[in-house]
Amino acid sequence: MTTDQPSTNQNRASVDLAIGFGTGTSDDHRDGIRWVDYTNISWNPVFCKRCDICVDICPKNTLVLRNDAIIEEENCILCGLCERYCPDLAIEMIPSAVEAHAGKGQPDG
Repeated sequence: MTTDQPSTNQNRASVDLAIGFGTGTSDDHRDGIRWVDYTNISWNPVFCKRCDICVDICPKNTLVLRNDAIIEEENCILCGLCERYCPDLAIEMIPSAVEAHAGKGQPDG
């Protein structure tokens, strides 16, 4: 008989590691699951199966899988491919980052 204890501890360690790189945990998700907020994305370590699709699809190599956690590094262009292609719905673009990015491209008027 196997227990879920090792995976629970491993999952908790992934969250703690990711929080060290991110800005903290998200409080705007109403699903009761802890999301890790970075500058441009929120990542859910519970939903994520570590398939690396987001890492592979990123055109700027902004996302990396390090110590069982997805980490957002610099140079994100907010293209949204990571969110669009994640089969586990474990990555979301942070709306305020998307709005700020969209506002930079608008002509003053």
